[in-house]
Amino acid sequence: MNIKLFIKKNLIVILKLIDIIYPKKKTYWIFPVYFIGEGNFSDNMLAVFEEVKNNERIKKIILTRNKKIDVEGKNTVILPMNSYKAIWFLLQAKVIFVQHSLWLDLKEIKFKFYHPAKRIIVNLWHGIPIKDISHPNTGIIKKNVYKEMKEYRIITSSEIDKKNMIKAFKYTPKDNFWITGLPRNDFLLKDERDMPKNLRKEIKKLNDLLKGRKLILYAPTYREINVDGSYYYEFNSDQINVMRKWLKENNYVLGIRYHIYLQPTNFNYLFQSDSFLNLSANIISDVRILIKYSEAVITDYSSLFVDALYIDKPCISFAYDYEHYLNQQRGFFYEFSEIFPGKICKTFECLMHSLRSINESNNNSRQQRIKKILFHYLDDKNSFRVVEKLKKELDL
Repeated sequence: MNIKLFIKKNLIVILKLIDIIYPKKKTYWIFPVYFIGEGNFSDNMLAVFEEVKNNERIKKIILTRNKKIDVEGKNTVILPMNSYKAIWFLLQAKVIFVQHSLWLDLKEIKFKFYHPAKRIIVNLWHGIPIKDISHPNTGIIKKNVYKEMKEYRIITSSEIDKKNMIKAFKYTPKDNFWITGLPRNDFLLKDERDMPKNLRKEIKKLNDLLKGRKLILYAPTYREINVDGSYYYEFNSDQINVMRKWLKENNYVLGIRYHIYLQPTNFNYLFQSDSFLNLSANIISDVRILIKYSEAVITDYSSLFVDALYIDKPCISFAYDYEHYLNQQRGFFYEFSEIFPGKICKTFECLMHSLRSINESNNNSRQQRIKKILFHYLDDKNSFRVVEKLKKELDL
């Protein structure tokens, strides 16, 4: 048989064998871009990269998808995820960071690393789970992910967050759950001058869109579209007029951001007024920027309220389908009414009443109690702690 034809037919088998026997380099760290959308380099992944970008000893390999990535860093390689060169670096790397799993984060790689031989997989996830992430629709309950879990190091924010993550990642050894805080929360506290270049650009873009107005962010969570009765709220014309009048009178703009994985097709009617602003992920990619520079955050059950809580932003839950979400969709790790720091509104009238009260003090005892439950640390050193834990394990 022709040797080239033999290699082509048996490439995956050959690569698996190489992967098993090839020694891994503990200074080679893999950073894949986000698995949803075009492939942004953001969130916890970007925060950890920022912590080590000037460490010349560590080789940072950023694997891209469809979007060009513009970052600065010493000893950094940026290359397409679906390239053969990416396989070459993956075969050598001891450390791979993910925000979901190898199965999903590296879904476009030519060689599937479902058996992470001799590696450390640092699972940064993408937030403190408030909703139950052990639900089948999250993609964790899959055989491919089960095989990876024993190699995971799971980043958590507090003791109770650690307990919930242990429940979700049931095949990961309990000693592999690290209470470090979420790396991305560093960006919420850092001065703009200390932010990554791409986030500074987004801050400028946001300011240009606001035109001197104050931002209120409305960001509802993902809905289970295959469940009857699951839907995004549609504001009627009277409600739009009431909200628009109040926004204009108070120099606010309502920035609307639906979940990146479930964009409704019928929400453009809101943007006929300049009091409503489209802030979808293709306009401002990192929601932390929106939270950082907002006056208040309206969500429903999204865990992004946790990021707002980290910096004491007022939060409102517009929970118009609370019972349906609780009983027929994902449900929660917590008793939601006990963990949400602001008003939970089930009607538009309640929502408007809460908006009119957002300037009242929100730094109350309830809010501080919830912060103590969700956060062990309240500083901008979360990425530093992740890197130090990893260096200690690698003996670097």
